[in-house]
Amino acid sequence: MRASSVLLTATASLLALVAPFAVTSARAANAAPEPAPAPAAAVDANGDPLGTIVVNGEKREVNLQSAAIAISTVSDDALRQRNATELADLNGFVPGLTVTKSEGNERVIAIRGVGYETAQNPNSQPGVAFHIDGVYIAHVVALNQDLLDVDHVEVLRGPQGTVFGQTSTGGAINVITRKPVLGVTTGEAQVSYGNYNYVRAMGTLNVPLAETLAVRGTVQYLRHDGYGYAVGVPGYAKYPLDDANNLGAHVSLLWQPSPDTSVTLSAQTFDADHNAALQKCLLCSTDPAAGSTTYIADPSTNPRVVNQDYGGKYNTKTRMAYLSIAQTIDDKVVLKSVTAYQYLNKNQSGDNDRYVYANYHDNIVKWQDYSSTWTQEVSASSTPNKSVEWVVGGFYLRQHALQNILEYTTGGFSTDPSNGEAVSFQTDSPYQHTSWAGYGQAIVHATDKLDLIAGARYSWDKISAQPVQYFAVVTPRTSTSDAVTGKLSLQYRLDTDHMVYVTGSKGYKPSGVTFAGSSIFVKDTYKKETVWAAEIGSKNEFFNKTLRFNVAGYYYWYKDFQFTAEDPVPFAGGTANIPRAETYGIEFETTWAPTKQLRFDGNLALAEGKFHGDYYTIDKQTAQDVRAAAYAAAGYPADWYYDSAVINAVKAAATNTNGKKIPKLPGVQGSFAATYTAPVGPGELMLRGEVIYRGKFNSRIFNVPQFDTVPAYTIGNLMIQYQPDASPFNFSVTGTNITDKAGVSNKFADPYGSGTTSVEYIPPRQVFATIGYKF
Repeated sequence: MRASSVLLTATASLLALVAPFAVTSARAANAAPEPAPAPAAAVDANGDPLGTIVVNGEKREVNLQSAAIAISTVSDDALRQRNATELADLNGFVPGLTVTKSEGNERVIAIRGVGYETAQNPNSQPGVAFHIDGVYIAHVVALNQDLLDVDHVEVLRGPQGTVFGQTSTGGAINVITRKPVLGVTTGEAQVSYGNYNYVRAMGTLNVPLAETLAVRGTVQYLRHDGYGYAVGVPGYAKYPLDDANNLGAHVSLLWQPSPDTSVTLSAQTFDADHNAALQKCLLCSTDPAAGSTTYIADPSTNPRVVNQDYGGKYNTKTRMAYLSIAQTIDDKVVLKSVTAYQYLNKNQSGDNDRYVYANYHDNIVKWQDYSSTWTQEVSASSTPNKSVEWVVGGFYLRQHALQNILEYTTGGFSTDPSNGEAVSFQTDSPYQHTSWAGYGQAIVHATDKLDLIAGARYSWDKISAQPVQYFAVVTPRTSTSDAVTGKLSLQYRLDTDHMVYVTGSKGYKPSGVTFAGSSIFVKDTYKKETVWAAEIGSKNEFFNKTLRFNVAGYYYWYKDFQFTAEDPVPFAGGTANIPRAETYGIEFETTWAPTKQLRFDGNLALAEGKFHGDYYTIDKQTAQDVRAAAYAAAGYPADWYYDSAVINAVKAAATNTNGKKIPKLPGVQGSFAATYTAPVGPGELMLRGEVIYRGKFNSRIFNVPQFDTVPAYTIGNLMIQYQPDASPFNFSVTGTNITDKAGVSNKFADPYGSGTTSVEYIPPRQVFATIGYKF
């Protein structure tokens, strides 16, 4: 039997098994914008061993086990236990979530295979929406910032086309920060030190300023030496790579003049200044200047050592300020407004050919991404009731952004007029994104056991760009798109511990522009991408709430999947659309606390996804090889790049995407953790062990093994923590990737035509001790 048949049969069988245990959704929607309660500790105030987890979900507070949606939470304690300081560290926490590195310092988030396959097009949009306290983060580079003063992280799986809108075709991630508390002075501090001279220092203070006013602030510094180094950089015996030097701060001011009125002004800043990421060449052309199709690997057998002759740098600054206002009217309607401003300025450089060549270089000497964005969201919602709950709202975004890249190469195709350097790529591309949306959703409590949830959203997007490439102005281009998205869900409960739900939803990513010119495959604009999804799930608690078991099965239908395509015409590649694709899978999450001292947590995701229908395209790496071969066969004529024989040879080498696998979609991934706590001496000792497995996947849609196959890896993490009785101090030792596995985060093929395929690795073994203090 085929794996797909087995997977679908298992999905149907398991859901049929748990279907009789149905519960309703929670009917609570908190009126004030107070922070959502953190995922609870092992025993909550009601005595439940697993605690009650409350999430914001679809912009309303609800019990996790009553939400008709596949949603996972990661608490602040869980983040600290694994030393998760950024989004890439969430791998293994959530079924179906994959966070990979890309192009050195970007992060690509995919949920159930819906991600971001157009990273080289700055005006394209990701497939997973990232939010901080409900504020949409507009630029993907900002995903690389550290997590600051986090209460918990919520991951919503599946299209969120109603309340989150465009860019949430795969789902949404919402980081919920801690908010000020009135009337009390509290604080905490932590200092960690470990190998690679790892230092993490954090301090937080909450201070009441008046009876109705309080402020909370956090500062965090994180640094470590390079996890690897380059040999061959002039002036350095070992040029550090994969180091860190980050400084971040978050501050919030809360004014609550009455129980019905709440105003929160927040600001966040993050700065990173360090050397480039380690990108190790797996396949380097032995003679790039001659266009050779013979490849070699980096000669060093140490995965953390590379032979490269250009020392890269990375610098980024992000700034954000946002004002949240909530007003409850007559205990029936809640009015909310969230106004936000975001700023990003990232600069990096690096060795693009990934190797040491005596007579050749290919270096990106400048790569700047800049973004300035205003967003405004307003909404009105009902307070909890037993008949109909509703929410309506509107959203506006205006972004001004820029991508500025300059690449110097031996024998380049243009010349930098400022210094005469040979240039193989240059762009100075300002662009603007304007987005409007209106949405509404209602929950009809049809009976005590049955709820109907229905919602819709209209979105309109406009992308405009005015690029300068190769020091020449390109004709400005504009693309507009719109879509109606939404969801329809049925939710049923049998008792307070068991529920099932069925949901149909639609997500949308807007269209955009490329700069293909006179191309064959790639056009000036690309189409919007839409995803239709069907999901059936069940949430259950057993044995007096000591065992929690949730399962979700899904099937997705893609239309016009956006990806980065090469064109037979040289330098005319860009973003294009594959007409159809389908993805399906099943996910499990469980927590079991057989005793007060022992707890087990686990998750597992099984998935498969393929493209359907005939669509022909070619990847850039293969196209370059074909061009080199045709170039040699033609006797190296002048202007060979645009010779019709070369163009036709590339066109003939295009392959059919029908049957190829969806990228960023491991067939199997999961994790298992065990936590044991016990009184030891005058205090409590906690031991935690965890194993994470991520299966292999393809990095791109082309499925070329040597360029795209990312191997599986398994890693383990350990933590020991001691909390003395009646003491404000605590002590811990943490080890991550304890077997020092050189797991491959992602592959990156042919960056900007350099003819290389390189890999980026997950961090090596990290062991550090932490002293914490709370008052």
